[in-house]
Amino acid sequence: MLFIQSNSLALSPDEGGRLRLLDALAERGLRPLVRSTRRQLFVTLAGRPEETAAAELERACAEHAAAAGKGAYTPGELFGGGDCLLALVFGAAGGETTASVVYDLGTAEPLARLERFCRDVHEALGSLREATAGDSSSESQALLPPWRPRARGAQHGLARFAAIQPEEFVRAAAALRGGRELARASEMLEERAVRDFLKRVEELRREGYTPRRMLAEANTHGHVSVERLVEAGLLERELRVSCRKHGHALFDLPSPDSLAAVTISRAKCSLCAAPVADEVVEETFSPSRLAVALLADGGWLANRVYRIVRSLGVPESDISTGPPTEHGESYLAAEVCGSSFIVVSRDGDLTPAFARRAAEIVEETEATHLVAVVTGSAEDEGRLRLYEFAWRRARGGRDLDTIIVEGLDAARAEVERAFSRAVRRELSRALFPLDAALGFPAAAFALEWFRAAKSHAGRDGLSKLSA
Repeated sequence: MLFIQSNSLALSPDEGGRLRLLDALAERGLRPLVRSTRRQLFVTLAGRPEETAAAELERACAEHAAAAGKGAYTPGELFGGGDCLLALVFGAAGGETTASVVYDLGTAEPLARLERFCRDVHEALGSLREATAGDSSSESQALLPPWRPRARGAQHGLARFAAIQPEEFVRAAAALRGGRELARASEMLEERAVRDFLKRVEELRREGYTPRRMLAEANTHGHVSVERLVEAGLLERELRVSCRKHGHALFDLPSPDSLAAVTISRAKCSLCAAPVADEVVEETFSPSRLAVALLADGGWLANRVYRIVRSLGVPESDISTGPPTEHGESYLAAEVCGSSFIVVSRDGDLTPAFARRAAEIVEETEATHLVAVVTGSAEDEGRLRLYEFAWRRARGGRDLDTIIVEGLDAARAEVERAFSRAVRRELSRALFPLDAALGFPAAAFALEWFRAAKSHAGRDGLSKLSA
């Protein structure tokens, strides 16, 4: 998945200044992709390899575009940055210049690359001003306006969502998110057999069944591995003391030390009055506090959804989560390239009531994208309620992109698809001035550029392995 970050400069050079700027950037090792392609065509048309002939044709094309009123001959430029794509878009006279970096998860330090690119453009503009006005380079750069982060569309869904969350939950959630134990437990709870087994163990424990019955239940529920659950912190080992005469469970103890303390105290069985030391002691299991908490309100699903969003490259600063509701639903808000998302999740079905509550949180935060993730199925009436809500919003001029995901197997792919659509819209919005210069959408070019770069990297890796 791609991302884009942009800075803006309150200055836009004229046509001649743009060409001189591109020359200065080329001297700094930033090779313009569009201009280089045009220059190769001009050399072919001129029939001479000299750069002067290509420069004359370029100048003639720029003058013709200005005379015909067809817009700027150089609306901007693209630069290949190895594992990222840099873009420079010029505004109208007296407008702004925008510098952007398009990157994916494999790009190293994309924001630092953008800052370095902005610094190169700033220094190049300063040197051009020095050449025309005779000022020193430092004075010229001091007179230039500074680069500022470019404001995106008016999307405030994340801020509104974060503002209504309890501060205690926000602090606790931030402390727990990075825990490996929580991540591993949530991943194991994705298996329905594991969830059913843990719930059944809790029931058997309350009803006083023997440990042998619990282990038999593990085989019944899809051959769940008790040892794996213990290692993941979902099950805890305990000692159960049962009456040898009547077979009823007396109490559970957390460790052999606790049993020793009870034995030393000379406690006796409440049923047969025999010393506890003479009763039946067996190892048993019980769900841990972590398992009970994650199962009680669907917290395991909320944590899994959060990790899916983070794995797609969305920074933690652009994500906010809310506490599980009394209905077992969880909400997550994220901002992806200026688009606000609300991801609602529930360990169960998509019911009409759930759809209504999801619509309420979207309406409150004014999000533009809704993703509903359920482990069960989407009831027809619930699905229709969400689509009707999206239709009413669209009639009011506020589009709502709605996706319903049934089951976790497809969750990551569907969330990535929703994010990718938002990113493509932002790419189109930021790069569309370059469409005329390229002859096709610049956003499509960026997508194909990264796809080709990955394919080339994959072929290089295979060739190295075969060698």
